[in-house]
Amino acid sequence: MKKFFFPICLILISMVVMMSCEKKDNPVENPSPSIPSTQKSILEKNFLSVDKATYHDGAMPSATVGNTISGISYNQRALQGGMNIISIVTDKTYKKFYVGVKGVNGYWIYIPETNTTRAVSDNIYTIPIMYSSTLNSGLTMLISGEDENGDVTEPFEAEISIIDTEIGELNINLTFSNAKDVDLHLFMPDGEHIFYGARGGSVQTADGTTVTYGLDHDSNAGCRIDNLNNENIYIPAELIQTGTYRVVVDMFSNCDRSTSTSWLVSANYKGQAITPTSGTNPASGVYPVGAGNGDMTTIMEFTINNNSTRSANFKFLPNTFVPTPLTDMDEMKLEEASFRMNYK
Repeated sequence: MKKFFFPICLILISMVVMMSCEKKDNPVENPSPSIPSTQKSILEKNFLSVDKATYHDGAMPSATVGNTISGISYNQRALQGGMNIISIVTDKTYKKFYVGVKGVNGYWIYIPETNTTRAVSDNIYTIPIMYSSTLNSGLTMLISGEDENGDVTEPFEAEISIIDTEIGELNINLTFSNAKDVDLHLFMPDGEHIFYGARGGSVQTADGTTVTYGLDHDSNAGCRIDNLNNENIYIPAELIQTGTYRVVVDMFSNCDRSTSTSWLVSANYKGQAITPTSGTNPASGVYPVGAGNGDMTTIMEFTINNNSTRSANFKFLPNTFVPTPLTDMDEMKLEEASFRMNYK
């Protein structure tokens, strides 16, 4: 038996050494700090996020070339909880984009899903930005790109100012890429239609509180350009209805038919994105060059169960509804819409 002891020891020692070497050659790595946390970062919580992008901690990658991205356009106004479309038309080919906020830790890596060729030398990229519902001041957005060779551009600085807007339990936000009269419509479960011609209003509660709701922005109405390029409908908790809501986008007036117009709509309930029963959220689309007026396109429907929202003791005082006054332009748009219906 003793004569086998030494060879067995050698075999065991060899196995231990091999296992040790294997561990050294393939060390267990710590989780990457770039893996997103289940908790929201300060960047996402207070400023912005990018749809279908990955959050990374720390500073944005350093530039390896001296130029910024060319051919970039964006909406310079922001709504709380709204969206923005970063559009890039360039002869360069980018494989990823980095998006952050000046002076704020962290950034997003966005890999474009499609690269649409408009012409032989032009690539079109869009980056969907989603603003936080707690955004309360302007910001400087940083956008850089990494090309096929791995070169990273200097950050493009996009100055964004915030638009004063109302926040409700339910918020529907529309943003579009240029100065057109694109309208947002919401059909409530009880049949009420909220839009530029019936903006909502206010009611009094039994405890004397005034509750308001409705459309608080109608941008570029009748092609009187204000360059807000945003619209917002808000419904407070007291007025949330049980049932199905329908969201419609309408190119009421294509103020410049020589350009296309991209749009985005987001719907949030209790600070969270709604899962629609039909359509998508966020929803996006493009009105092409030469698009006509009055399409009234349904983009999503969703259902809310209000059982846990409204207080059982909440009561409205009768006959206290006061509609939001219509502007002269609202009246003109209603007349034009009626004319279009009569002469279809």
